[in-house]
Amino acid sequence: MKTFKFLKNKYDVELLIDIGAYKDIPNYFFESKLHDADFYEIIFFAKGNGYLALDQQRIEITDHTIVFISPFQKRRWFLDKTKVDCYFLFFQDSFLSDFFSDKLFAFRLQFFYNKTKPLYLKVNEGFFSQLANIIQELLMEIKTFKSDSEHMIRALLYLVLIKLNRAYAQHYLLSSETENNSLAFRFKEVLQNDVCKTRNIDYYAQQLGISRVTLNKCIKRQFGLTVSEMVNEFILFEIKSLLSYTQLNINEISYQLQFSQANHLTRFFKSQTGISPKAFRNAYQKGSSVI
Repeated sequence: MKTFKFLKNKYDVELLIDIGAYKDIPNYFFESKLHDADFYEIIFFAKGNGYLALDQQRIEITDHTIVFISPFQKRRWFLDKTKVDCYFLFFQDSFLSDFFSDKLFAFRLQFFYNKTKPLYLKVNEGFFSQLANIIQELLMEIKTFKSDSEHMIRALLYLVLIKLNRAYAQHYLLSSETENNSLAFRFKEVLQNDVCKTRNIDYYAQQLGISRVTLNKCIKRQFGLTVSEMVNEFILFEIKSLLSYTQLNINEISYQLQFSQANHLTRFFKSQTGISPKAFRNAYQKGSSVI
């Protein structure tokens, strides 16, 4: 599987962000072969068609669709490139945390590392036009980089991301709060990094230095899930990914994800999805990637 790398030196100065319209980035990898990338992507489709298979989601690409992709999410595109009109916003993993002096910034945004909600937003023409205008300002600032351009880029980018976060949260009935409840965002970060090692809730509470009760209240308030439900969603995502994109058998997947026995993984998977891991893999291999 191919991994696309971020181009740091595309402009005269090294930037960990890239912005443009499809005409500016005509070689963007709208590929039907399985691939991923080492950076965040937000793609704004003014004109769209076909669909995107993103991990276990199928996203229909219509006009005014905005797609959110976190680093190393696996995807395949099925669309007609000649009929696409879109804008891109790319940035590398460390960009948001360094740029905003906040290592949790990416985890504060509801549309990144979200394992429970659709990773797209369909918006009206007016809102899309607002965002497109800001993207154009960002692009102009990058192309005509000045001594104070970094401050302007930071302000415009923050405006885009917060507008998107509010719209996404409102649409999917989530909290749009990004400044308070840092414990919830720290939990999301630790869970993203450690879920393949442990599903023990006490471990996560200890990592954050709080009680299980406090952790559960924070997570319920921010994400609308209990800690247990969120852990289950993250580990279920990992199981589906290994079933879909590797040849590992159930015993090997169980071992890799710290299940004591393969039948424990099978029982968990079936309780969450209603089907067995084998049935899920067979369906994926037959072309049904979303169940």
